[in-house]
Amino acid sequence: MTSHTDAETRRSQVADALMSTVAARGLDATTFRDVAEAAGVSVGLVQRHFRTRAELVQFGAEITMERTEKRLRNVTIDAPFRQSVFKAVESLLPLDQSRNEEFRVALAFFQASLHDSEMATIHAEGMTRLIDGLTNAFAAAQQAGELAPGHVPADEARGLIALIDGLSLHAVVTPGAFDPPAIRRMLHSQLDRVFTIDGSA
Repeated sequence: MTSHTDAETRRSQVADALMSTVAARGLDATTFRDVAEAAGVSVGLVQRHFRTRAELVQFGAEITMERTEKRLRNVTIDAPFRQSVFKAVESLLPLDQSRNEEFRVALAFFQASLHDSEMATIHAEGMTRLIDGLTNAFAAAQQAGELAPGHVPADEARGLIALIDGLSLHAVVTPGAFDPPAIRRMLHSQLDRVFTIDGSA
């Protein structure tokens, strides 16, 4: 294994450890030692890659965004667009243990962005890419005659993201009322309002 590959492997180890630790303990309570123990490495090795806690936290925010975007890239957006958009959005929701943990981490990083300009930039850039991607999907659906009349692609993209965030929050905080079947029903209900049933205007 080359030194570059080894470094990437170590960073991946640290990323996984950081995600699990923040999900379990919260961002404020997470220390270099916690992450090192979870990764099964020394504190010195973690600090070799991240000189300060701020660098470690920013890395975590970037990794969270990268993993989310990777799942989205695995969904092909084409006709029928309603089905494609559903699959893309569903991949963002915390409907299994892994994504539930990931959203808890994302929520911690989102809160941190309220008082940290660099974290806010990471969040804003990721959100812009997400809005643009969904806007393009809705615009393509509109051109194909699958979007119901009167809907503005960019507005639908922003509205859908707001719904995703709300459903995700409640899925984590009040799972009894927002279980996966209920969340999928609400998502279908929202898309029914936006897309035509048969793809024709």
